[in-house]
Amino acid sequence: MQMNSTRILIGLAAAPLAAFLLSGCSAYNKRIHARTNPTQESVTQVREGYDTFGRKWDGTETAPAPKAVAQRAGDVASVELNSGLVRLTKRVPAAATVGETFSYDLTATAVEDAGYVVVTDTIPPGATYVKSEPPAAVDGNVLTWRFPAINKGDAKNIKVWLRADREGDLSGCATVTAVPRGCVGTLVGKPALAIQKTGPETAPVDGEVNYTIVVSNKGTSVARNVVVTDAVPQGMTHAGGQKTLTFNAGDLASNQSKTFQAAFRATQRGKICNVAVATSSNAGKVQDDACTVIVQPGVKVFKTGDKQQFLTRNARYHITVTNIGDTTLKNVAVTDTAPAATRIVAAAGASITGNTAVWTLPELRAGDARSFEVTVTSTQAGNHCNTVSVATAEGLKDSAEACTLWKGLSAILIEMVDDPDPIQIGESTTYTIRVTNQGTADDNQVTVVANFPAEVKPTAAQGGTVAGQTVKFPPVVRLAPKQVVTYTITAKGAQVGDARIRTELTSDQLTRPVIEEESTTVY
Repeated sequence: MQMNSTRILIGLAAAPLAAFLLSGCSAYNKRIHARTNPTQESVTQVREGYDTFGRKWDGTETAPAPKAVAQRAGDVASVELNSGLVRLTKRVPAAATVGETFSYDLTATAVEDAGYVVVTDTIPPGATYVKSEPPAAVDGNVLTWRFPAINKGDAKNIKVWLRADREGDLSGCATVTAVPRGCVGTLVGKPALAIQKTGPETAPVDGEVNYTIVVSNKGTSVARNVVVTDAVPQGMTHAGGQKTLTFNAGDLASNQSKTFQAAFRATQRGKICNVAVATSSNAGKVQDDACTVIVQPGVKVFKTGDKQQFLTRNARYHITVTNIGDTTLKNVAVTDTAPAATRIVAAAGASITGNTAVWTLPELRAGDARSFEVTVTSTQAGNHCNTVSVATAEGLKDSAEACTLWKGLSAILIEMVDDPDPIQIGESTTYTIRVTNQGTADDNQVTVVANFPAEVKPTAAQGGTVAGQTVKFPPVVRLAPKQVVTYTITAKGAQVGDARIRTELTSDQLTRPVIEEESTTVY
């Protein structure tokens, strides 16, 4: 049984010009026997083509053909040419059927960097071109593909579809041309100036504030004549007295940076932003700032208490410690010292030693306040001042005081006795008046007046004045606590009866007189 089939055979030959032109074609039977060991021979191009520089070739020049290696393996026939620049491989089916479409592949692989690569293939008689990928330039029976450049190791793949129109041997020839390609370039860069400024978030008033300035070139070429300036901001000063600091960074290569330090002293409270500017002759100007909150630590203590108090009673003092600054204070010690004339009775939460009470706070945050109370007493009259002080680990101190006028109460006792009693008319008796300040405070202008009834007539008064039935003693300017004043009056019985002698005592401290009566019987 005879099969209707078309056998396909591909042949290549090569002709190097300035680069290499590869081509190959022969009859099927000849290739079968000679494919694996072709000979060098001079071949004449039989069609117009292009040289490696794209110039029209008249087809009359000759060149030695490179070695082409043809193979048949199963259902595939192939040929491979290696020009030294480009290796071209063509693989076709070993058989096809009349009226059917078949496809084959061309692969151009760069052995070295190659330019102006041109691959051609011929449509054999008895076949019709259908299409190709990538599309070919079709000129009669010649298919052409042009590749501006193929890098070493890269490959260009071509797929061609033909239709078999008759029986027989369909033999098509492929060529490749290329020129050596060498590339060298000039790097065109652009400088990109950048600046970064950093510093502390907070600093104390009158403290040193240190900033770090980093200027850099993030671009791809040199930034030239770079200068950094830093104006001293309001609220800060520089040790050298400058208003603006200048740093010369010179030229900065790509990815190069330089660092500068700026040190100032803070003079006022609040947020202060410091700006650094970098300029260059070819990369423009950039700037960055760093802001620092300048804080003022501070503590204040307030104290209030009883303005007046009676002796032996308790006086209470209220103490408030406030953090009036911007920072947290550590180890805050509050010390209340009672004066020597007083004694501490109570101080909740404090450590009490003698006349001193101490409270300790591990920390006191900005704006916070803590309150304390201390109770004292006194047995000594007078204006006694109680002092409180506060001290912190940061060295802050403050103090306050509250004064209390300690007063006593006067308590006047008046006593009057007669001796002898009873008496006869004409007989004398002596009245003794005893005035005692039993209180804790002085009494002033203490005055005693004795009024006698008709039954008894006063005749004499030691230190006093007798006027009819009345005896008056001069006032005692100051009668101190526990002090005693004694008066004596001599009188005679005047008529029979139950005599009642009335004594009145007045003073600055008394709002009404103190009355004392003594009875004497006259017979």
